[in-house]
Amino acid sequence: MIPFPVVTVIIDGKPVVASTPALLCEGSVDAPIDPYARLIATRIAIDGERGWITIERDGKRVTVNAPYLRDGPLRIPLGTAARALGDSVSYDGARHVLRIDSPPRGPVATMTPFAGWTPPPGPLPTFTPNPVPTPRPTVSGIPRPRRTPILIGSE
Repeated sequence: MIPFPVVTVIIDGKPVVASTPALLCEGSVDAPIDPYARLIATRIAIDGERGWITIERDGKRVTVNAPYLRDGPLRIPLGTAARALGDSVSYDGARHVLRIDSPPRGPVATMTPFAGWTPPPGPLPTFTPNPVPTPRPTVSGIPRPRRTPILIGSE
């Protein structure tokens, strides 16, 4: 039995590191669902009764038939699935490298902050306390002179 060549997979410029490698089988790069398909899809559904694997992203969908359900981890034809989802796929046969580039997803916009409380229309009351008037001094008589002795001269 001739072993299948191991293929290096690069998705959006980053090499994929996995314990189970992608393999070149009969002219197609077969790769396990985890982690390869999870990197190109937003939803993966496995129908064991019919033997189908459905991969979805951005409203696009591809269904892979049962021949790819083999011994060990579930494998899919990675390049075919990526093309069906709108990615550009290229394969370098001399170096055994599969390159998948996703289309640009548009600008990233920040979310509008959520304000749980909105102020009522019109002017708002201020929370400044009313000033308390200071009491006026009452005149109680003639002021008395100071009774502390003052030292005069220095000795």
